[in-house]
Amino acid sequence: MPQKLSLHTIGILTKPHRSTEVRHLLSALLPWFENKTLRVMMDREAILSLGDGAWKTYDREEIAAKTDLVVVLGGDGTLLSAARLMTATGTPILGVNLGTLGFLAEVPKEETFRVLESVVEGHYVIEQRAMVRGTVIRNNHEIVLEQDVLNDVVINKGITARMIEVEIFSNTHFVTEMKGDGVIFSTATGSTAYSMAAGGPILHPESDGIVMTPICPHTLTQRPIVFPGSVQLETLFKTGDTNVVVTFDGQISAPLLKGDVLQISRSKFVTRLLVSPDRNYFEVLRDKLRWGGT
Repeated sequence: MPQKLSLHTIGILTKPHRSTEVRHLLSALLPWFENKTLRVMMDREAILSLGDGAWKTYDREEIAAKTDLVVVLGGDGTLLSAARLMTATGTPILGVNLGTLGFLAEVPKEETFRVLESVVEGHYVIEQRAMVRGTVIRNNHEIVLEQDVLNDVVINKGITARMIEVEIFSNTHFVTEMKGDGVIFSTATGSTAYSMAAGGPILHPESDGIVMTPICPHTLTQRPIVFPGSVQLETLFKTGDTNVVVTFDGQISAPLLKGDVLQISRSKFVTRLLVSPDRNYFEVLRDKLRWGGT
């Protein structure tokens, strides 16, 4: 028997840059939802894209708390932002791709209504994607920034920064000292993003491992490594150059100072993604990333 969400209220989040593409899709979606007797809550960006001031604007936090499903119109970046927003509520997300790659927001625009019809009928799968929590600690106790992310946490040097030097520990055990342009800590979901481009492995999205991938390491022996999700990783930043940042899903950042510690651990939250049961992960890998191609 197909599983069915109890659908009463749908949230709609869109990419921040208002476009004709978003407006046209919204103009078609809203009467469709109304015909299904589904209430719709939209954020400010969606209302501005629609160009109709008659609709009430809701805060994104309220949308996360009061909806049964959130439909994201945009690319992977928009979906990553939505995933962080849904951490505490666990609201399922359906991504409609209006971006370029659309690896996470995998529903093509032209299939939007067919997929939504399937969702209403209960023909879908909810994937629970592991997240990681990154915490920047200063002076041994001050939490500078803490975020749960779906993709990755990255230490990266700025344009004028010198080589970065860090020490990495796993459950207090020394792992390695690393010199290079930076280091990526990614989830299984994020393993097909920046980490893969830097030479990291692809993890199946159902795994909870944490991938550590060096960025341009200053030695040939520094290779990516996959840690179990049960560990806590600590990275001690040893470089005096202040033009170094840590980024969370490529969207939130903070400067790192000498002596700062970045803690990485599996988050207690997960991202719930709605996917079609008619399409498997390896099919997406082949189509989107040309994986295994000749």
